[in-house]
Amino acid sequence: MIKLTTDKTRLADSFGIDAQKSLLFSAIRLDSSPLVAPIIADTTDGEVLLVRQQEQGNALSAGVPKERMRFYAPWVTIDPRIVADTPASASLSTLVEELAEGDQVGLDSGVVMKHYSTLSKSLDVVADKQPTTPVVAYEIDTAAVLERFSRWRELGAETATRLIDDVEHLDGLDKEIQSQTDTRYSALQSMAKDRGLDAVIIAAPPNFSEVVGTQQSEDQLAVWSTQDEKLYVLAPETAHGVSGTPIGRFAGLGAGAVALAHGNQIGVEEEWIATGLALELEAEGAVLNELSTALGHWRDIRDHEDLGFQIVAARCSVFAIEEALKWAEESLAAGLEFTELDIYARYVDKIVEFRTDNVIPFAIEPYFTNLHSSNRMLFPGPPVDFPINDDTKCIQLDAGVRITFDGITVATSDMARSLPRTDSAKEAYEFFFDVVREGIIGQLRPGVVCEDVHQGTLDYLAPHLDRMIEIGMLGADVDFNTEYRKRNVGHLMGKQESFANELRPGYKHVLEVGSFGAAEIPWRYGNVAIGTEDLWFIGSDRTYILSKR
Repeated sequence: MIKLTTDKTRLADSFGIDAQKSLLFSAIRLDSSPLVAPIIADTTDGEVLLVRQQEQGNALSAGVPKERMRFYAPWVTIDPRIVADTPASASLSTLVEELAEGDQVGLDSGVVMKHYSTLSKSLDVVADKQPTTPVVAYEIDTAAVLERFSRWRELGAETATRLIDDVEHLDGLDKEIQSQTDTRYSALQSMAKDRGLDAVIIAAPPNFSEVVGTQQSEDQLAVWSTQDEKLYVLAPETAHGVSGTPIGRFAGLGAGAVALAHGNQIGVEEEWIATGLALELEAEGAVLNELSTALGHWRDIRDHEDLGFQIVAARCSVFAIEEALKWAEESLAAGLEFTELDIYARYVDKIVEFRTDNVIPFAIEPYFTNLHSSNRMLFPGPPVDFPINDDTKCIQLDAGVRITFDGITVATSDMARSLPRTDSAKEAYEFFFDVVREGIIGQLRPGVVCEDVHQGTLDYLAPHLDRMIEIGMLGADVDFNTEYRKRNVGHLMGKQESFANELRPGYKHVLEVGSFGAAEIPWRYGNVAIGTEDLWFIGSDRTYILSKR
């Protein structure tokens, strides 16, 4: 038997990795970080680290020897040379099957439920149970939660209106900002009823804070009861300072959730909760319905309700990113040598400067940062202590901030700029701004289907691909359309980068007034890694580019 675990202590002790700090997508995916975290496989040959290939560069930069890793989920790239020497299994299931060699697969109770349900479809899987912890149920005053968010939104609306008052290309956007409409509970109830659910268990941080209005302490779950139309929090009986009115004690999380549901059809975040909790729920008679994508959609399509905060986040991002790269460009021109971490320090300082100079009355903090020199790697990743000098051909800074109140995220941003330093990279970068702003955002209006935007982007790019080949920014042997159909050209935003709603082939979501998101063209080829990304909002009369200075 091989045994799989995602234990954070073992990950640090055996491989020197903190997934939230060393890897990029664990930091981005706030509602599904356990899904993309590295997995330790105990095999007959010892410990092997299973890593999604998109994190290959980050794992190597963190010092993990390549021979101790196996990769899965091939990374999409238009330059096949990047991954030519590193095979990647088609999926986690395929890789685990190769390692198991026909034997049974054991899962630690902490491995995310989605891995358990997926692996069980093709392999003989047995999972550890988790200890049952007695809990107390607390009823949450949802009216008080709505009032709290309303007060915050009023402040966000006032701040955003002031911030864009003299920004000519955002003229009229102030009329789109509101602070009164709030559909978080009505939309949640509709989603649950449409799916025939007796309850929804909410455990992922952005969803928990969205419904409870407080920061989540460890081992707390929120339960929305469809029959009661009430919200509860389940917390260990040893926990103190839990919000809400205590209504009862239960033997464990599973027993409490099923009792509050008044039924057995329960929606869960399969990309967040542990297998141990899933087994405990099933032992109490629950029939589990996977709801991670649906809850991501629930967040995303209501994001216009927080438009004031989204505007502040976008304006902060464009200032901090462009000023940090301006500093890097000027420093290189002056013959200075520095590191990726120096650029990051300047970026963070510019976030502080933006908030201070604009007298922003709420917190702005980094959300994620993809900052790397292309001569270190073409993979996306957080900054490290790598030198920036004349050998540097391009610097990519793709990052987001989040707006918070008392630790509660009310908005995030996601945008990218680059510092190309070769003639061909500069020409391509200038063209990619046209692609993003005209070829992608130019299509966005009410009634447009997400998959059609992707096809429209490929059509926009098509006449220019020969020029990209001519200047060495694309290989003549690359089947560009096939490769780029494997990734999106943008996504919605919903308190994090959306993995539920993307501008990609096959996704038929229809955009409408109030849709908010990002449009992007990442282009990694040869010796450059270019990122071009802008934030957009579909208003009543036109579509705005929020991250344009």
